[in-house]
Amino acid sequence: MIQLLIIDFLIILTLPYGGSTKTDCLSCHGDLLEKEMMHYPAEDDCSTCHESTGASHPSTDSAGFRLMDKVPALCLYCHEETQQKTHPHQPVAEGNCMGCHDPHASSGSSLLSLPEPDLCLSCHKRISRLVQGKMKAHSAIEGGGCMSCHQSHGSDMRALLVDHYPEEDYLPALTENFELCFLCHDMDLMEAEETEWGTGFRNGKKNLHWLHVNGDKGRNCRMCHNIHGSPLPFLVEEYVGFGNWVMEMKFVPDEQGGSCLPGCHGKLSYQR
Repeated sequence: MIQLLIIDFLIILTLPYGGSTKTDCLSCHGDLLEKEMMHYPAEDDCSTCHESTGASHPSTDSAGFRLMDKVPALCLYCHEETQQKTHPHQPVAEGNCMGCHDPHASSGSSLLSLPEPDLCLSCHKRISRLVQGKMKAHSAIEGGGCMSCHQSHGSDMRALLVDHYPEEDYLPALTENFELCFLCHDMDLMEAEETEWGTGFRNGKKNLHWLHVNGDKGRNCRMCHNIHGSPLPFLVEEYVGFGNWVMEMKFVPDEQGGSCLPGCHGKLSYQR
């Protein structure tokens, strides 16, 4: 008799508060976990995040279970590092973890509620218009998604960037000022006066990128390129702001080079 009582007591100790097991939960809520990537607390034990209220469950007139804490406090028990950045992503700053993540399971990585970059573009509508339809998206977005250049939760650099990129239009043409770009692009694009392979924007060997940006008053990349997407090849902008003047680039590419006729100079052509 004593042995039976001990066994019953040990069984009760293994159950979450309220007397339910994970198997009990899945009999009604199994659809929450029918995806490839599972949140490890949901995979391990529902009682990691949920606790019984003491009310009967299931019931139409009472909540039998509740979260152990409010969101985002509950999430931060495990994911505290997501709030340790100077510039947090707006959903993180607002504590809206569920704006991007499914708390139980997802069909994609990181428990995202939509594939990336679709998830990012669902909020960033202006960028969406640039990289979809007939626009040519930055190859970084096509190859690695938005996270090629941005941190998802927060960054110590502006715009959630993963490395340095200037806000100013003019600054010294030093590679350390454009470290984000040179995570992918060859440094010869900025540093070499002549090159045969550092850039396609060259006249013979003469590096026309270097010609445009060298010196203490170098130009920011975005003065000629849209860093997210453009209808023109090489992400060249159709129009560029120059003070109060909106300047048409009039860039026309061809197989071995191209030409442009902006307001800052007459028509010039280049051939590789």
